[in-house]
Amino acid sequence: MRILHFFPKEDCMISEYVAMLHESMGLECSNEMVSEAKDAQQNLRSSHYDILHIHGCWNGSLYFIVRQAIKSGTRIVLSPHGHMEPWVMKDNYWNEKLPKQLLYLKKLVQQSYAVIIQGKMEEEYMRRLGWNERMVIIKNAIITHTTNKQEMARETFRIYRKVMDSNQLELMDEEMRATLQQLIITGITGNLQWLIEEPHTAPDTLEKWRLLLCYAHQERITDIIKHGIQVMKFDAPDLDVEKIDFYLPAGYETPHSIESVIGISFVSENERLLATFKHLKKLVLRNKLAIMHLIELDKELRLHECEEDKLYEKLNEHHLLNFAGRLMQVMQDYTGITEGFMPVPPLDDRITKRIRQQVENHLRI
Repeated sequence: MRILHFFPKEDCMISEYVAMLHESMGLECSNEMVSEAKDAQQNLRSSHYDILHIHGCWNGSLYFIVRQAIKSGTRIVLSPHGHMEPWVMKDNYWNEKLPKQLLYLKKLVQQSYAVIIQGKMEEEYMRRLGWNERMVIIKNAIITHTTNKQEMARETFRIYRKVMDSNQLELMDEEMRATLQQLIITGITGNLQWLIEEPHTAPDTLEKWRLLLCYAHQERITDIIKHGIQVMKFDAPDLDVEKIDFYLPAGYETPHSIESVIGISFVSENERLLATFKHLKKLVLRNKLAIMHLIELDKELRLHECEEDKLYEKLNEHHLLNFAGRLMQVMQDYTGITEGFMPVPPLDDRITKRIRQQVENHLRI
């Protein structure tokens, strides 16, 4: 894990704090420190960092640094170091603080995966602002004897780890996404013959396995992925993902299976599928569609026969025909379902793109 620390060089206490973190963090991650805005931007352009840890929050260059970090796919952790205490925020409010809030500060706090606070007063003030709920208090070993530098570093590293264990799909490269799709296909079908491409090799690092298994756990598709791992004969590490902590989006609701909502008593498979599509449309309208729902529908279409002509008519009658086609396209992208199992042809348009983004961003912070 690579961390880039940006801090104001004129603040001696913050400089000492960052140096203490660097000294005490150990080998778990690589820490690099910069105090010039141009150096921070250059580093972010030329190298990949997992996290940009910003110390202090009134540097006017933060707007450009944060923009470069987001462009580079680097996640942000913010430590205000008391700079958002109520009395600091009120000092020179109209001429300095308010313009900087409007320019970058509010957005910086909102875009931070985590905000590390050092005192209760600052935490209470920031909670009143309501810009970010992902706050944690880590005491500063420089200003209190109730902790030490080793414990401070350990707690900070735990936050880094929690940040990198969140929203895993965003961190996967094309190869990892392709492997994920193959595991979903084989997890559903139990057979390698349904793979269009040659089977991928297993993830080659523990970090890649962690990405994959955390994603499966967080999206509630662990059983499917485990079955896929068995079918593809991968040697997966013994990783207890249930004990791995992660962040969820504000207002997140745990997804429920389709069956648990619509029930199991239907006079025919067509009626069951009609109820399924109605429920999925409600989920899309509420921005609650998840990969687990697509997998559940995929299994239903693959494993059970339906009267396609009559289902087509019913979907048309209930104004669900285009919606069903869009779902088929999204499922083709994520679960690899083929047209032979589709009750309607796939439809790829602007609305399909929005549905795809909804699945993609289900765990996005």
